[in-house]
Amino acid sequence: MSSSFLVRAGVIVVAVTAVTGCAKLGMGRMNTDEAITARQALMKEQGAAMRSISDKLKGGQVQAVAADAEKLESTSKRIPKLFPEGSVNASTSRAKPEIWQKWSEFEGYAKSLGTKAKQLEETAKTGNAQAAQTMAAELGKTTCGGCHTAFRGPEIKK
Repeated sequence: MSSSFLVRAGVIVVAVTAVTGCAKLGMGRMNTDEAITARQALMKEQGAAMRSISDKLKGGQVQAVAADAEKLESTSKRIPKLFPEGSVNASTSRAKPEIWQKWSEFEGYAKSLGTKAKQLEETAKTGNAQAAQTMAAELGKTTCGGCHTAFRGPEIKK
């Protein structure tokens, strides 16, 4: 192969990569309705994981909690992306405007959820029921409950 062919091939690869990257950037912003739908689905998924954790702990299936805790840890990373600034709709979303006014605090709750869920996952794997129970209660109270108290509005009447 000639060096000019390799240079042209390299230029093509760089150009395709740049175009693809720009296209992804343009598609990255969700509109309000898309964001609300996506985050409500994520929160339902997380709520199901929390209920499963509670049920498994009550049933003595401590090590089985690890999978649900891992789900919480992985989904916690997606939370901030699902709250683009101003994505509020009083008729479909309970998100309060304080989220964007106190963004670092909001992000802190998501990070804390991830950290505590990872700790719960590791603890559950040891089979220590008392420690897992304590960690699950703490996670629910300080991360989920704390964030919902600060940043989630009242039930929407339908």
